[in-house]
Amino acid sequence: MKNINTKALVEGAIFASVTAVLGIMVYYMPLLSLIGMFWATPIIIIGFRNGFKISFVSAVVAAIIVSIFTEPFSGLYLFIVFGISGIIMGYLMNKKVSPVLNITVSGLVLAVCSVFGILFGFFIAGQSSAQAVEQLMKVFSESLDSAVSLYKTMGISEDQLNSTIATMKESLAAMQYIIPTLFLMNGMLFSFINYKAVLMILGRMKYKIEDVKPFSLWRLPDNFSIGLLIIVFLSLAASYFKIPNMQTVQINIMYIIRWVFTIIGLSVAIFMMNKYKVGKPLKIIVGLLLFVGLSDYLTIAGLIDTIFNIRKLDKRHIGGI
Repeated sequence: MKNINTKALVEGAIFASVTAVLGIMVYYMPLLSLIGMFWATPIIIIGFRNGFKISFVSAVVAAIIVSIFTEPFSGLYLFIVFGISGIIMGYLMNKKVSPVLNITVSGLVLAVCSVFGILFGFFIAGQSSAQAVEQLMKVFSESLDSAVSLYKTMGISEDQLNSTIATMKESLAAMQYIIPTLFLMNGMLFSFINYKAVLMILGRMKYKIEDVKPFSLWRLPDNFSIGLLIIVFLSLAASYFKIPNMQTVQINIMYIIRWVFTIIGLSVAIFMMNKYKVGKPLKIIVGLLLFVGLSDYLTIAGLIDTIFNIRKLDKRHIGGI
């Protein structure tokens, strides 16, 4: 047992060093900030191989090293946002929890930790979250005005500009209400990417880990409709009793449900293209065009498939996220 613990500690130290290097690189090279989402990847791997305690210690050590070589808040922020969710994902993989449940739970944890990390940063800076959002909207508005001035010098007509400006300002006004949805989608996306990255690395280490089903086979569980009805009922009840900020909650619920059906609709589209043996390059192009330009139709397709199961998928599993 002592040898096993020693080996686990050595592995933990190595992975903590790798994690710390990633954090330091992100701090000093902002152009590489995108790799920050993989800060939790080594922590997940060590959690899968050696359990909760070693992954927790590794994450704490990595955060301390980052803080020493950068600034205290950087290491703490990385631990709060990515470290905790990485520890959770590694622990769930160690316990052989299904990938769908793992990604969902880890994504929710990451979303909550992201909000907490940002709020904590505002607190340190002596700024409230409301002030930060207001300042961010102001920056967006100023950027929009600068873009308008540039387009005017390029000779674009006033009528066309006014229509575009009105649409963009409406989008900016709506954005501040759907911030919770954006955090949730971000958490789910980053957790999914991390899970796939860990799977690829562990596969090279000869581990066989259960993966999510192919995207074309994703579907919602049969009890999703019941959950949806419960959410609608609770939302209506909250509106009846005039609970504060309920309108914002309802807006976010609608956006989340819409995006869930949009993703399922895109899965249906990919399934149909696979069925008719459409080439991979064309499939990617068509999928992107549908997602960017015809997302409303994808939402309808996802809703129809959820109700009628037009792909005739096995109902014993949900197939994806």
